Amino acid sequence: MKTIGVPNEWIDLIDSMVPDILELIVASWVLMPTIVPDTREDPITEELCRLLRANRSSGDLPFRIDIQMVELDPTPGETQGRLDIAFSPMVPREDIYFCLECKRLSVPDGTTTRSFATEYVTHGMMRFIRGKYGKRVKHGGMLGYVFDGNVTSAFAAIAAAIRARLSDLGMDAPGEMKKSSIRPHDSNCRETYHKRGELGPFIIHHQVVPV
Repeated sequence: MKTIGVPNEWIDLIDSMVPDILELIVASWVLMPTIVPDTREDPITEELCRLLRANRSSGDLPFRIDIQMVELDPTPGETQGRLDIAFSPMVPREDIYFCLECKRLSVPDGTTTRSFATEYVTHGMMRFIRGKYGKRVKHGGMLGYVFDGNVTSAFAAIAAAIRARLSDLGMDAPGEMKKSSIRPHDSNCRETYHKRGELGPFIIHHQVVPV
């Protein structure tokens, strides 16, 4: 196996794995057990991580999968964060990884449904843009657990929350969630493009899954 010895090549390596990672997420989600409406994010993410690891092993994919990994070296001014799920290639750098940030969406709350789209943006996407997560890499992922099963409505709510924060997100108007260039056949997968100043451009891959 070729030894990859410089950081730019390590970044290119994890970038090249993004299609495999997205496919692994989708394939693992269909194996998830039944989730009751009041389940919190952490138990869902923990069970998904178990399935991801099992599938990764069967597919012999060359990356490690960690849950709640701490980013020890965020951008100056940012506090340390815990990455929900991190996919890390076998290289000697802790800051080269693909982070998957997981959020609940469209959660029934009595007689109403809470979209949690604002939280998805402010406590999810913004962590990538500020460099709290993924400051050395070019790609990151958001996974939305859609509790009412209405993926179209969930995407509409996220899109509205994005448009309200275009400047903060480093996005050009109109702030579209574009069809995935990696999974163009998957209507549950979208992409957004961001400018992060000196950290450089960044792509967030949005995968939403009905619960």
